[in-house]
Amino acid sequence: MSIDLEIETLEKWISHLPKIGMETLGGDGKPMYILDFIIIGVIKRSLSLASGLHDLVKSKNMTCCRAIVRMELDTVSRLLAYTYVDEPSEMAKSIISGKALSSFKCRDGKQLRDGYLIDKMSEKHPWVKDVYKYTSGYVHFSERQVFDSICSLGDDEERTVTFQVSKEDNNFPEESWIEIVACFNEMLSILGELLVTYRNELKQAKA
Repeated sequence: MSIDLEIETLEKWISHLPKIGMETLGGDGKPMYILDFIIIGVIKRSLSLASGLHDLVKSKNMTCCRAIVRMELDTVSRLLAYTYVDEPSEMAKSIISGKALSSFKCRDGKQLRDGYLIDKMSEKHPWVKDVYKYTSGYVHFSERQVFDSICSLGDDEERTVTFQVSKEDNNFPEESWIEIVACFNEMLSILGELLVTYRNELKQAKA
């Protein structure tokens, strides 16, 4: 798929995500549950990140694009955490009150730490672990930033390195931009599936 098609898919998500959110919550006049507040926060964050990614790809800012992908992975993996516990509503109450997600345990007794959440998500989506590891190097300052600033390398005799210090990342091939947007779109697809499950199963169980 081309970068234009991936951007078009991202734009569709940005346009439709608020509508999907309203359908998930049930619209005006419907009763609200504590988990609905978590859903609202997830949709708002995902919409903001999607919009930010869209603009950053246009401005050729790969550093921030990869950090945003890491942030969305955090969003989706943490939403999935509510499916790993027996009392998701009770956990939501505590989270909204400021309690850390890592202080809770899932059904198998493991604490809901980031590493565990990524491992769990990787069971169904194997690519997640590599994306998490790689993009974490853009949330924290790491060797990634050094290597990304290299513009060209001389041959063995010259042993020269040319750096480009610019707000734009012009050294990445089109495939890298396609990959970053496609990855984000895939996470939005997972989020969409979660919202449908919440609407059709959890909400119906409380109705």
